Amino acid sequence: MDLPRIFRISPRVRDLFRATPLLLLGAITFAVVLVLNPAKVGLLIWGASRIGLYAYLGYWVDRIIFPYARPHELQGIAQGTAWKRRALIVAAALLAGALLP
Repeated sequence: MDLPRIFRISPRVRDLFRATPLLLLGAITFAVVLVLNPAKVGLLIWGASRIGLYAYLGYWVDRIIFPYARPHELQGIAQGTAWKRRALIVAAALLAGALLP
């Protein structure tokens, strides 16, 4: 696959723009809420901050519990299992955070 020149310059640049479509979708959704119901903007920001916080905590729970099994350091089946384990731990942290009042 031939990438545009800017992405061949640095993997760091590529990583910077990896989630751009999701960021744009979030910005558009935020703008729609801002126009239709400005009173809900604070609630939207509160919800987004909670999601970010619990995803971050889930990631660090995985790193603390499994310091020897980081997905990017493993190979083969062990790597796939580690990625699935991390995804489940982050999902569980998000669910636990969503259930809190």
